[in-house]
Amino acid sequence: MKLLLSILLLFSLSFSDDIYEADVTAEEAYEMQKKGEAIIVDVRTPIEFIYIGHGEGFINIPSFEWSYIPKKLSTRIKSAQFEIKNSKVKDHKSIMKLYKEKEKMNKKFIPEVMEAMKANNVTKVILVCRSGPRSKASANMLASNGIEAYNLEDGYIFGWKETELPQGGE
Repeated sequence: MKLLLSILLLFSLSFSDDIYEADVTAEEAYEMQKKGEAIIVDVRTPIEFIYIGHGEGFINIPSFEWSYIPKKLSTRIKSAQFEIKNSKVKDHKSIMKLYKEKEKMNKKFIPEVMEAMKANNVTKVILVCRSGPRSKASANMLASNGIEAYNLEDGYIFGWKETELPQGGE
């Protein structure tokens, strides 16, 4: 039930009237960062930040914390046996059924973003996630707390990475 509520919250924030300043392209975000006008905060999980990669100068402050609790070992064994028997690896949605997903808001998110802004002497923050929904929700959350927030259009994968701006961590 909590997962459903979390998904509905993210979904509603994604399609509700956005209150953050604007969406910016990767090039605009990079320029704002280089000029010292804004910081770029990556709201993805640390695992995504480390292993999928991140843009130059991104500060990783996850907006949500996730944990995945495995279902019974016998269930996971049956799933593996099914894959072997059918010579077919299950898709993402099927594999997710093997875990109980737990999501909670990172209570340190807003204070840490404010601290990062202060440390960099900026009044603007650009939020980025994998493809956009989490950063939009995070930008709206910051904007509702009086922070001048922007969303990186198309996220890290389809925005920053595809434009071939400086990146690393892969």
